[in-house]
Amino acid sequence: MANRISLKAELRSGIGRLKSRQIRGTGKTPAVLYGQGEPRALQISSKELVGALNATKAESVLVDLEISGESGAKKHLALLSEVQIHPLKDKVLHVDLHEIDPNKKVQAEVSVHELGEAIGVRTGGGILDHLMRHVRVECLPKDLPSEIVVDVSEMKIGDAIHVKELPKPEGVSFITAGDLAVFMIHAPKTEEAAPAADGAAAQPEVLKGKKPDAAAAAAAPAKNSSQEGLSLVRALPTGGGAGQSREWLRGNTAQRGLHGRGRLGPEEGLGLEAIAVR
Repeated sequence: MANRISLKAELRSGIGRLKSRQIRGTGKTPAVLYGQGEPRALQISSKELVGALNATKAESVLVDLEISGESGAKKHLALLSEVQIHPLKDKVLHVDLHEIDPNKKVQAEVSVHELGEAIGVRTGGGILDHLMRHVRVECLPKDLPSEIVVDVSEMKIGDAIHVKELPKPEGVSFITAGDLAVFMIHAPKTEEAAPAADGAAAQPEVLKGKKPDAAAAAAAPAKNSSQEGLSLVRALPTGGGAGQSREWLRGNTAQRGLHGRGRLGPEEGLGLEAIAVR
């Protein structure tokens, strides 16, 4: 059956993040009670709350709640629906409670745990896969189980246990679909051998051509059209006059392609002629 704890709470007027922080500073934990009528803002002693929660490991917890400050002495039966814990300080920040009627059925999440070691794991090297950690049940508050324990020791490789096959406590019915698997034994994974190559591994292609000598290429003087023109001008004949120089120059520049052209323009010819005559 579900674990049952008793707590005392006080009504609080202020709500909001700032007010909740102030309440925690006084050693109390903010809480809200839902269910019957309007939600009620409460505060509970942090020391008593932590002590009660540590005394039970179940996730479905019934709380006998006594609220001071309300008219008439009355105890409320509530289901602990949510506990907010600080991620770094491991401190309870807030608690949500849901008031229930002890004579009416309730729905709650119940944890599922395995018992024993499966044959398929122990002897066959299989893997136990725990597919569902919780199932939803419906029952009266007094019949609410704290957990459902399943014996998996007889499971072999390929076997599965479904929700409908779980042990069902008296007065409890499953809301979760019955054909869903909760436990399953998988065969061990084996590494597949790599397929053999049909032939020898391809060898890298070797280039047999001779590479140019970088040192020789760097040492060789680069040709420059301006230098070609200069050597050409220097080779002009000194005798024969300007006409002969012009004719010789035109013939040689047409053959050697000075400046990438077959003929010289008038201005270029005059400049070269002037140098040749001088």
